[in-house]
Amino acid sequence: MKRIVSLCAAVLLIVLTIVSAGAIDYGCDVETVGEGIYLEELNTGIVVFEKDADVKMNPASTTKIMTYLVVSDKISDFENTKIEITEDALSTLDPESSVMGLKDHIGESFSVKDLLYGLMLPSGNDAALVLATYIGEGDIDAFVQLMNDKAAELGCTNTHFVNPHGLYDPDHYSTPRDMATITKRAMTVKDFTEISNTIKYTPAGFDKPIVTTNYLIDKDGHNGDYYYPYAKGIKTGFTDEAGRCLISTAEKDGYTYLCVDLGAAYSFDEDINYAMLDSAKLYDWAFGSISSQVVFPTTDVVANIAVENTKDNTTLDLVPKEDIKALLPVGYKPELITTQADTPESVTAPVNQGSVIGTVDVYYDGAKIATAELCASASIDGATKSEQQAKTDTENTIKLVLIIVFTVATVIIAVIVVLVVRKARRKKREVQRHRRRYY
Repeated sequence: MKRIVSLCAAVLLIVLTIVSAGAIDYGCDVETVGEGIYLEELNTGIVVFEKDADVKMNPASTTKIMTYLVVSDKISDFENTKIEITEDALSTLDPESSVMGLKDHIGESFSVKDLLYGLMLPSGNDAALVLATYIGEGDIDAFVQLMNDKAAELGCTNTHFVNPHGLYDPDHYSTPRDMATITKRAMTVKDFTEISNTIKYTPAGFDKPIVTTNYLIDKDGHNGDYYYPYAKGIKTGFTDEAGRCLISTAEKDGYTYLCVDLGAAYSFDEDINYAMLDSAKLYDWAFGSISSQVVFPTTDVVANIAVENTKDNTTLDLVPKEDIKALLPVGYKPELITTQADTPESVTAPVNQGSVIGTVDVYYDGAKIATAELCASASIDGATKSEQQAKTDTENTIKLVLIIVFTVATVIIAVIVVLVVRKARRKKREVQRHRRRYY
C-alpha cells in the first residue's frame, strides 16, 4: 500500500512539475471582469496572460470570424462575386439582432466584399445568413458544418457552432484559446485585417455608412470612452447569455498582442463594456511590463564539443548565430535562465567559423522561451596527412607503451603472487613437520 501511495505521489509531482513549467508567470496584476481571457504576443507566440482560457463559453458574434474564414475558403473574388438578397435567406433573422440593413434591399445584389464589411463592422446577422445561404446552396446547416470542419482542421477541440452569427444556443460554444487560434488564421486571409479595422464603410446602394461596433478603434464611438490608440480591429460580440465579448489586437513599439475576452458582465443600467475596459488595461500592462530582451548575445559560449581530425586534441566553442532574444518581464532574474543544447558529440575538421552546428532551447523558470541555432565560434583547420600520420603514430606509440606497461605489470604481479603462494606453502609444510615431531 505504501508503495502505491508513493508511486501516486511521484506521478502527481511529475504532472504538477510539467504544468508549472508550461508557461511563464509574467505577474499580471490587472483586475479583469471577463470570464475567459487569452493574451498572446503574436511575434513570439508567447501567451503572457490567460484566465480560464480552455473553458467552453458562448462566443456571441465573435463567431463571425469563423464565418469570414469559411467564406474566404469558398470564394476567392470578393469584389466580383455578387449575391442576391432574398426573403428566404433572411427568413430566420431575429428582428432584435444586429444587422447591416439588408431587409431594405430585397432583390438587390451585393458583392461578397460589401457583405463582409456588413458582417464585421455592424455585426450584421443578416449578412451572415445571406453568405451562409449562398455558400451552403440554400442549406445553412451545410455552411455550419463547414464551420465545424474548419474548427477541427485548426485543432479547436473545444469548439462547436450551430449558426453563422453567434446568437445564443447551448450547443454553440468555444473557448478563448480556440477563438484565438481561429482569429490568428483569419488574420492571414484576404482583406480580413483591413475590413476588421475599418471604422466606417458605405456598401454600394446604401445611403448611409455602416459603422463598427468596436469602440477601441473608433474615437467617436460611445463618446470615445473606450478608444485605445494602439488597437487594430477585430470583432465584438454580445448576447444576454454570453455577456460582452471582444477579440482585438494592439500594436506598439514592435509588439503585437491579440486579446480574447469572453463573458464580460454587462449592465444596461451601467452601460459599461467591461470587455473593452479589460482589453485596454491588459494591453497597457503588457506594453509596460514585458519586453524582448537579449538573454544570450552572439559572443556567449553556450556549448562546447570535441573536434576530430586535428593536429592536437581540440574542442570547439559554440555561440548563438544571432542574439537570442526572449519576451520576459521587465527586471527578470538572470539566474532563472537555463539552456538545453542539441548538438553532436563531435565534429570533424575542417570547421568554418559561423557554420551551424546545432540548436539550443532556452528556458526561464522552467518554461521554454526561445530556440536558436548554434554555430562555430572559430575556424579550425583539419590536420595535414603528415600531421595526421604523426598524430596516429604518436597515438599508436602511446597505446603500445600502455600495452607493454600493462603486460609487464601483469607479469610482475603474477610472479609476486606465485612467490607468495610458494612461501605460504613452505611455511605450512614446516608447521606440519613440527607438529608430527612434537607428538
